[in-house]
Amino acid sequence: MNLTFKACATAFALLHSTPFLTAAEKEKSMDKMWGEKEALSIEAKHPSLKWFTHDKYAMFIHWGLYSEMGGVWKDKTYYGIGEWIMHMAEIPVDEYKAYASQFNPEKFDATQLVKLAKAAGMKTIVITAKHHDGFALFDSAASDFTVTKATPYKRDLMKQLADACAAEGIRLGFYYSQNQDWTEPYGGEYKGERPKDYTPDDFNIYFEKKVIPQVTELLTNYGDIAMVWFDTPGDMPKTYSERLVKLVTKHQPNCLINSRIGGGYGDYVSLGDMHIPPVRPDVGAWETVDTTNDSWSYAWYDQNWKSPKTIIERLVKVTARGGSYMLNVGPKGDGTIPAEAVTSLEESGKWLKAHSEAIYGTEGSPFDQGFSWGDITSKGNDLYLHVFDWPEEGTLRLADLGANIKSATMLHNNSKVDCSQQGSTLEVKLGSQVGRDLPIVPVIKLTLDAPAVVKNQATQVDGLTPVTLLAEMATAEGCEEKGYRWMEKFGEWKHDHFIQGWKSKDAKATWDINVLEPGQYHLSLEYSCENDAANSEWILSCGDESITFITYESGADSTKSFQPGPARQRNFKVNLGVLEIPKAGLNQLKVVPRKLIGEGIGIKGITLKPYR
Repeated sequence: MNLTFKACATAFALLHSTPFLTAAEKEKSMDKMWGEKEALSIEAKHPSLKWFTHDKYAMFIHWGLYSEMGGVWKDKTYYGIGEWIMHMAEIPVDEYKAYASQFNPEKFDATQLVKLAKAAGMKTIVITAKHHDGFALFDSAASDFTVTKATPYKRDLMKQLADACAAEGIRLGFYYSQNQDWTEPYGGEYKGERPKDYTPDDFNIYFEKKVIPQVTELLTNYGDIAMVWFDTPGDMPKTYSERLVKLVTKHQPNCLINSRIGGGYGDYVSLGDMHIPPVRPDVGAWETVDTTNDSWSYAWYDQNWKSPKTIIERLVKVTARGGSYMLNVGPKGDGTIPAEAVTSLEESGKWLKAHSEAIYGTEGSPFDQGFSWGDITSKGNDLYLHVFDWPEEGTLRLADLGANIKSATMLHNNSKVDCSQQGSTLEVKLGSQVGRDLPIVPVIKLTLDAPAVVKNQATQVDGLTPVTLLAEMATAEGCEEKGYRWMEKFGEWKHDHFIQGWKSKDAKATWDINVLEPGQYHLSLEYSCENDAANSEWILSCGDESITFITYESGADSTKSFQPGPARQRNFKVNLGVLEIPKAGLNQLKVVPRKLIGEGIGIKGITLKPYR
């Protein structure tokens, strides 16, 4: 059975948190939207994964008729995910198609766009050749709803971009919505009235007459294609995904396919939108897709631009967990990129040029998780310590690397950094940041006498910097660790994990910690608590030392926002007190109920900060 109108409506309802969906239904719908659960078993060995895992960084581009609208339809602003404005504003198919007469991107400069990607340090560009609205940015014999036939512009935008990419040595990929097509009577979630004799099996008409011909055109008319980035497979039968795989392989054997093709196919896994995982995913080759502000396509109201430092940090975090990062820009309808995005990309690109060896070709961190001060990438015997927040003590501690230090230098100027090693613990002595001319994100290059291999993946508590133990890092017994995601504000996705489902006093959550400096630590807790579970009592312990605390109702976000649906529980951050950790080495932090009143409690994380 293909993705019917009801299934697609249910999936988008998830995006907007509609009240008729249970939590289980929401998670199931999102799995269908992105094809995630099927993709998690991928063990692909495509030869092109070599460049994919080496390059690390790509540009995503969301551009179409919705960009000309910029979030506005008939003088009304629709806040949310910009490229879904046809859905949000319930624009009739005929009116939406007629709007193509206003799309005339005369200021589009493919060479300038490609040079921006190059200046940013990106190696590949992937653009929305056809999004869910069915409009094609390329010339197509399979449809009249294209830039060459339906707009005054009349020129093939993808041909211009392909030529510019070839000239500048940048790889090119195409986004293609293979399932949803809101302007095709037989496509997924058609926005008009279906033919009277329509049945779900008629999806095959759309697939044969539009999808296969258009994907073939993209594969055969634009030279070498690095990847086809499919999206929202939904309930589309596996046989359709299989046919697309064979089609891509036939025409472009070196072309990669992402996991959102559905059916368990794909050469690498695309995580949920904007997901920066705090713990290394166990999914083989993977990527995170993110955007320079909050919306994917251009929206006049979205001014929440990521700074150069934020872009660098998110690139490093993804790279440190072994992934690749694809960062989106949303051109305006005229083809120009917002100046704020250009500035952030150019400035972060300058940093990347000076620190390229710490990103390209790296193998991720030897640690499964990052640190409060920053994160680590590695290559052979070298570790690259990316310092997001300069530590108060001016010192970084790392333990159990399985190798000895040979040298330490600042990567940007090769100046020497003092280091010492006591047993398995390494100290990097940075000193004060005051008065020093440092990059946006300083990087210390550590050269060891062998590749670092961290066998003890317990979270390191170094006695100098704060440490947060997240739900994803816990072992749960009699309760469960569960992830949640939701869309906020202008279309950006949020991701949280909680320890929840506390059904008895025997339930517990434990975190293994490797304590480098025993002593007193100040503990704080981030959690959510529903009204009927308020005043539950808890014990947090490490060995014989413990703290007792109470969880109060955390409240809920207002339902009076642009998103309809039920309120979502807020998170509370509370101070718990000071706990003594008496011994160095492996310890276990444990949370158990003392007096459990209700199940609606979710523990997101516990932060330990050295008590001075």
